[in-house]
Amino acid sequence: MKIESLQDLFETELRLAYDCEQKLVKKGLPTMMEASTSPDLRKAFQDHLQQTRQHITRLDQAFAAIGKNPDTQDNDVFDEMAKGAEKKAKAIESPSLRDAALIACANQVEHYEIAVYGSLVAFAQQIGLSNAATSLQQTLQEEKEADAKLTQLAETSINSRATQLRAA
Repeated sequence: MKIESLQDLFETELRLAYDCEQKLVKKGLPTMMEASTSPDLRKAFQDHLQQTRQHITRLDQAFAAIGKNPDTQDNDVFDEMAKGAEKKAKAIESPSLRDAALIACANQVEHYEIAVYGSLVAFAQQIGLSNAATSLQQTLQEEKEADAKLTQLAETSINSRATQLRAA
């Protein structure tokens, strides 16, 4: 798609976000849930999976606001992060160390999503899509909260368990 206006850029970024969220629902979050051993981490991934389904619904609404059918555009940035996470998880035998790595990888994805949704909110506001901006702002807030929850898990329990491996 040729990008010639802010609305075109908004649509392109919507497609990238849609691709990311679809892949997280279909494979990313279920894979991380399966690979994690911490019940708290598994629950955090499960909770975020439910939120991510709502993110897709909000993206559907944003597409409707611009009169476009929801569609994806291959998101190479997300794909590379997902490949890296999968490779890292397979390379780590220690369950507690793998949990720490899963959090680091998930935080990377959250930070990417925060950047994308922050731009989408700004674009939607600029082109007069106030309902879409409000909805996307809600998703942005949820992505920030997911990132904070993962960081808290890492700092309060997961990383200390992984650190104990060195001492053993």
